[in-house]
Amino acid sequence: MALLQELERANENELAALCQRVADNRAAYLAADAEEASKLKLEWTALQLPPNLNYAIQTKIEQRKAHLRRRMVGFLAGIL
Repeated sequence: MALLQELERANENELAALCQRVADNRAAYLAADAEEASKLKLEWTALQLPPNLNYAIQTKIEQRKAHLRRRMVGFLAGIL
C-alpha cells in the first residue's frame, strides 16, 4: 500500500525512469515485465512533445499522458 501511494505521488518522469530501470535489469524481472517496462518508457518518450497550439490536439495528448501515467503506476505497483 505504501508503495502504491509513493508511485501515485511520483511525477511522470520518475515513473518513466523506474520503468527504464526495470527494462535495463532483465535478470531481476520476468522477460515479459522487462519488455512491458521498455514499451511504457518508449511510449512516454514519444509523448514528450512541445505544446500544441491546437486545443483539441493538446487535450488529446494530455489525456494520453494521464492514461499512460495510470498504466505505469499500476504496472510498477504490480512488479516492485
